[in-house]
Order: sequence, then structure tokens, then C-alpha cells
Amino acid sequence: MPQHATIRVLGHSCMKIKGRHRRYVDLARRLAEGSTYSLHRHGAILVKGGSVLNWSANQNKVQRWAQRFRAHGCGHATHHAELGAILGVARDKTRGSDIYVVRISKQGSLLLSKPCPMCEEVLRHVGVKRVFYSIDDQTIECYKL
Repeated sequence: MPQHATIRVLGHSCMKIKGRHRRYVDLARRLAEGSTYSLHRHGAILVKGGSVLNWSANQNKVQRWAQRFRAHGCGHATHHAELGAILGVARDKTRGSDIYVVRISKQGSLLLSKPCPMCEEVLRHVGVKRVFYSIDDQTIECYKL
């Protein structure tokens, strides 16, 4: 990732990605590189209090439990990176946590990775507080749930 990347928080000014933000984005990028789903490679890191709680990459398999969060007529709920990152983590741990989500191109650059409505609903349901997601190699955006 370039040294001059920025983080843009909606409603706030931009700042350079450094310290923990860079660490979490880089971890999520490495996970995305290992994704088994070749069309869209996403990685997600669940963080609370400076500690990584869990992580995941997306996979081409169905998550039946997540179907209730998916809009009717939108197909099956597949294993998105965000879903994998919260699987097996107790609600008292997910409540108040942050999640970092990135998507990478075939060449390894960061792409837009804003969570889909299903993932947003699941993250809200388990109490995730903020979502950080990649825009491109220079920018990551954040919003509160």
C-alpha cells in the first residue's frame, strides 16, 4: 500500500492511513489474496480495543443462517468476508467492535469494498460499531452502524 494513503471518515476530514489502520488494512489485504472466490476477493478483520478478534476471506459457499438477512429474491447468502469474521465470536465481543473490509483486484490493488445490505444488517445485528472499507489504494472510508 502506498505511503500516502488516506482514510476518509464520513462527516470528518481525511487523514493518512498509519499505525493501526494501516496494520488492519494490510492484514485484510493479505486475507483477500487468499480468497477462494476468484471473481471478487475480499478480506475482513474484526477488531476491538486494539486486538484482532477474528478474520475471514470470502468463499464461494452458501451460509444458510445468513439468508434471513438477505433481501427476498436476491439469491443465496454466500460466505462474505464480513460474515466469516463474526462467525464463532460471542456477541459480547462483537458489540462495540470495528470491522475492516477490503477488496483486491487480480493485480492486488484495493477496490471499492463497501459491505452489501445483507452484511450491514448482520453487522448491525451483532453490535459492530464502525465499518472501515476500501475505496482504492489511496482511500478507505468509515461509517457508523
